[in-house]
Amino acid sequence: MNIMKRHNLFLILIVFSMVMSSCKYDYILPEVVAPVSDVSFSQDVTPIFTAKCISCHKAGNTSPDLTAANAFAQIMSANLVNATTPAESKLYTFPSPTTGTHTWKKYSAKEAATVLQWIKEGAKNN
Repeated sequence: MNIMKRHNLFLILIVFSMVMSSCKYDYILPEVVAPVSDVSFSQDVTPIFTAKCISCHKAGNTSPDLTAANAFAQIMSANLVNATTPAESKLYTFPSPTTGTHTWKKYSAKEAATVLQWIKEGAKNN
């Protein structure tokens, strides 16, 4: 009987080892966003507004008007850019991917990084 107990214990250990070795874990890595340099308002930022924002933020609708012709003037006159602390700019934080304040469309991580970099570079109308 002692041999039978050892045999059963051995079998249980083998089955347990097989079950544990068959487990697979998928790790989800956060999206890595490479810093962008020399961000152009017209070439890099305005297309983000066109894709994500102007369905609501256009003339005669929700302010600010983020259409290509009016976006820069509207952003600056509404004080949506904080030059002292760029990461606190409403243009960056309000539609940020992690925010709960903007319930419609939000920036992707890459778009948010582009907008933030543009602000860090001085928020120029270039």
